[in-house]
Amino acid sequence: MFLTVQPHPQLRREGTTIHSEITLNYLQAILGDTIEVDTVDGQRQLEIPAGTQPGAVLTLQGMGVPRLGNPVARGNHQFTVKVQLPSKLSAEERELLEGLAGHHTRRGHKHHHKSGLFGGLFGGH
Repeated sequence: MFLTVQPHPQLRREGTTIHSEITLNYLQAILGDTIEVDTVDGQRQLEIPAGTQPGAVLTLQGMGVPRLGNPVARGNHQFTVKVQLPSKLSAEERELLEGLAGHHTRRGHKHHHKSGLFGGLFGGH
């Protein structure tokens, strides 16, 4: 008897580990959140820590594939984070973000708006 496993459009298996991607908006990545994610066992909650970076890998322990010979032990489900930035901002959102950018500049974080690879190095200060 043979068992054939059909590929899943969002989940990829590597040994006992399941891999998938999640897309967060920039506020979820900055502030943190709890979201519903698809797993082989249905919907589960995944904690998004504040300050999550694009490309980060978040893990649900024990939500992967059962190990052969030991069905109680399971692999993990790993989620690679993609962060979606808005293409358009409302006037209010823009004002809030500019205020935040000004706040960081006043606290000593320099923002260089020069373009090009060496713009920040050779621009006048």
